[in-house]
Amino acid sequence: MENDKENVVQAVVIMDVFNNNFAPISNTKPMGLLSVAGVPLIDYVLESLVSGGVGETILFCCQDAPKIKDHIKKCKQEKVPWTLMMDVQVMTSDICQTMGDVMREIDAAAMVRGYFVLLGVNTITNINFAALLEQHKQTCKKDKGAAMTLVYKEVAWEHPIISNDKSFLLAADGNTHKVLMHQKYKPKSKESTVSLPLEIVLQHSEVKLHHNLVDANIALCSPSVPPLFSDNFDFQTRSDFIHGILINEDILASTLYYTLIKENQYAAAITNWKTYQIVCSDILHNWAYPLSIETGSFYKNSYMFMGNHNFRKINSTLSRSCTLKEDVLIGADTHISDMTLVSNSMIGNNCKIGGNVEIQGSHIMNNVVIKDNCKILNSFIDNNCTVDNNSHLEGVIAASNVCVVANSENKGNIFEGLKTESEKALLKSTSESGTEWENESSRDGEDDFVGFEKKWSDSESCYSSDSSAESSLADSPVPDDTNIFLQEVIDSLARGYEDKLKCDYLILEINSSRYAYNIQLHEVNFFVIRALLSMPVLVDCKNVLNTVKDIMKFFHPVITNYIKSDSSIMDCLRAVEDSCIKNEWLNGKTGQIIHLLYESDIVDEDSLLEWYRDLKENESILAEQTSVVKFFEWLQQASEESEDSD
Repeated sequence: MENDKENVVQAVVIMDVFNNNFAPISNTKPMGLLSVAGVPLIDYVLESLVSGGVGETILFCCQDAPKIKDHIKKCKQEKVPWTLMMDVQVMTSDICQTMGDVMREIDAAAMVRGYFVLLGVNTITNINFAALLEQHKQTCKKDKGAAMTLVYKEVAWEHPIISNDKSFLLAADGNTHKVLMHQKYKPKSKESTVSLPLEIVLQHSEVKLHHNLVDANIALCSPSVPPLFSDNFDFQTRSDFIHGILINEDILASTLYYTLIKENQYAAAITNWKTYQIVCSDILHNWAYPLSIETGSFYKNSYMFMGNHNFRKINSTLSRSCTLKEDVLIGADTHISDMTLVSNSMIGNNCKIGGNVEIQGSHIMNNVVIKDNCKILNSFIDNNCTVDNNSHLEGVIAASNVCVVANSENKGNIFEGLKTESEKALLKSTSESGTEWENESSRDGEDDFVGFEKKWSDSESCYSSDSSAESSLADSPVPDDTNIFLQEVIDSLARGYEDKLKCDYLILEINSSRYAYNIQLHEVNFFVIRALLSMPVLVDCKNVLNTVKDIMKFFHPVITNYIKSDSSIMDCLRAVEDSCIKNEWLNGKTGQIIHLLYESDIVDEDSLLEWYRDLKENESILAEQTSVVKFFEWLQQASEESEDSD
């Protein structure tokens, strides 16, 4: 009996996405219960797992666990098919803040027995998990250090999933599929070339490059994966893990592989509102079969097909003069009145849609009332909302229980119900919150908040090779990863200096950012010093040199952690050079700063002299700076006096 249990395929589903991409909807509703084409996300996940050969699933919840448990209990009572073939456990922890924390909890509790499937609750797929896990086991027989096989779907470069989600460039061994490089790729970048480390090309007879892969947040894991997270506390996200393994492959004795699913298989992850919209359309077009609008239902065929990918529940009622154009889903007990037009939209159960209403590219949840002469475009309206007469909503997100007053004109707004039931109001707008509906917001998490398309996606599916869609994101410049890394280091050090945090914690934060942006070690050396000399406390400081001295004293453990070899010392001095040229508050103070570094035993005399020669050869403006000249005169004099005393 024990052997049978050992052979059961295990899966771990992380039920939290650890970002605010779906706020305010996610503030009161767990991601697993978000309705996608009329079905909660968790139902798709469980159906795909049981269809893919998984026999035991662990749902790990950090928030809203009671709601998930109630849903699972209800499914078992209704004898939904997956409940008869798969064991599902709901594990909870209210202390986990990241995916890395979850994996460490899993390791501490010994929840997995061996090889397992790891995916997120936002994953929609119809792949055979058992077959892919067996493929990973075969890879492990050839490479004992194989920790994880990443699962991707190859699509056309113009596909909207690629253009509306985070893209990346992957380089791998063409023979073994071992991942050699994994970095973010900017599709809007004007650069026509990519850079590969020379050793990748020299050490492998064939290198494959992929820039058109959909990451559905699926990984096939070895038993070593949870302990790797436990041993490396700077692994906070899946990206941290990937980049950490690639950068420290020899130290960690671990490797990564990838696999591509078949052309007729579907895989995507819902990471923002635009990918939500795309996946809803794909499900309606039946590209994710057997996942469908009846997933999770014990009794099938309760939808009536009306042509043009229009579906409605049999007990819904439609006026004779209303029009369902295309790609429409109507839930149970919903009524649509005269002269109303619905196109490319999903409408939930028990909704009342008035007369002369236009709904396009929108998602209306359950128990929603939309009164006469309203226009709803590219919006998400959650449960129990009311939209009064003559209202016009475009690009709006409305949380549950919101009431939009009559004659409203709202574009790109976010509504959330207030605490008092009698008072509902606009919580955020594009002008107040800085969250542009059609543009990316500030980076609050692993994924950016992105609104719906102005025009419904024309994508056929992830299979289509000629699919295309215009992205509505503004062509604003995207900051380089190195610039983002520098800013994160500045923020970490500034917070650490203000709150007097332990330097060990700050080093972990810096390393975590390094893995996230695939920053090379020599760049880390440079940017740590650059960040120390760019801290906000220096900008309006009356005595800059005293503050710099205090900063260097406080962060001495951080500096010596990175600046300890001859090459790293040169990185440090080049960072000083760059900072003193670019930062106004350091004008004329280069000599004093390198003197502080010299007295702190961070830089040595030989490196200083080599750097000074480089300044002169490159005709740097610092070479003739008075403080620099005086320092090197002092250094030479001190050296001569030392020789005379010997």
